[in-house]
Amino acid sequence: MDSLRIVQVTPFFGSKSYGGTERYVSHLSKELARRGHYIDVFTTKKSTKIPYQTYYENMTVHRFYSPWNVFGINPACIMLHKLLKLKEVDVFHVHSFIYFTTIQAAIAKLFKQKPLLLHIHGGVGSPPYKTGFVKEFAKKFYDYTLGRFVLSQADVIASVSSYDKDLLEHSLHRNPKRLTIINNAINPEIFPEIVPRIEKEYNIAYIGDLEPWKGVSYYILAIQKLLKETKNLSFWFIGYGSLFPLLQKKFGKEKRVKLFGAVDHSKIPSLLEKVHALILPSFWEGSPTTIIEAMAMGIPVIASNIGDIPRLLRRGKDGVLFEAGNVQSLEDAILNVVDNYSSYVKKAQTARKRIRREYSFNHVTDQIEKLYYQMAGKTT
Repeated sequence: MDSLRIVQVTPFFGSKSYGGTERYVSHLSKELARRGHYIDVFTTKKSTKIPYQTYYENMTVHRFYSPWNVFGINPACIMLHKLLKLKEVDVFHVHSFIYFTTIQAAIAKLFKQKPLLLHIHGGVGSPPYKTGFVKEFAKKFYDYTLGRFVLSQADVIASVSSYDKDLLEHSLHRNPKRLTIINNAINPEIFPEIVPRIEKEYNIAYIGDLEPWKGVSYYILAIQKLLKETKNLSFWFIGYGSLFPLLQKKFGKEKRVKLFGAVDHSKIPSLLEKVHALILPSFWEGSPTTIIEAMAMGIPVIASNIGDIPRLLRRGKDGVLFEAGNVQSLEDAILNVVDNYSSYVKKAQTARKRIRREYSFNHVTDQIEKLYYQMAGKTT
């Protein structure tokens, strides 16, 4: 089997509390290097004190300083000159759609004429909530100008979400022959299989960024109602974001609401072992890693009916779906799970087998590695 030289381009890589996409790229890169491929990771850094290059076996991480994030999420950095200087490349593997890092990788592909795999981890189309005129205009402008250029340079477009794949095909008119699904992934070895117990009190956990698009604001309203109507529910928030101060204001003295703040991802499995259900009330998602992690352990999931969540939960057969933004629908979903908990635990145990098989990093890396060889025109 020929070794490949793969360039991974990602906006973020390697911090302790980094999100699902960053963990995906980190695990994928390390596993590919372990299999004998040569990996260059091009990413950003927030401090000039962080070294430009870090070397591992078969892998080099190149970090480019970003003095600020545009709109709070898009790191401004310049890496194009280094991408163009790369002498040997078999495939550019570019993660996420809307970032400056992605645009620069697409330009490098144009000049170097090497295959480019664009990996969509969400962020396609416009969010179904108001973000303000400037952000809405910027998103639409990007989608139909620079975004179209990025898509045009991709030899293959992979999405972790069938919902985003359909958007790319029908809204942005991408050739369906260049579109494929590659599932989001986790490492099942660090998420133990458990059987949640039926108890007098139930912990409902939210894990993720505390931001408007995550549906935190209307979830707060549902919690306020449930705290008055029930005595056996407690609510955990694991994560940080712009809405954390609002949660402190609303629930700072409430004993049945616990605010953990940002948590190292290595601690998530042990926290999930103490949880009776995971909740995700988002307005906008691709294929959420937090849901996959909870399902891999056998924990019941309550989530909004958006993005690829219905596919993960098999249209409600493996969990509970509710209408995004609807406080009453969310409240009813939580009470439904608590009132019929043993039934939902059984569903979660059945779903666990499927998730651990189809959403493992080994399975997904096999898919991606095969795709690399096809794109590079080399033999496996």
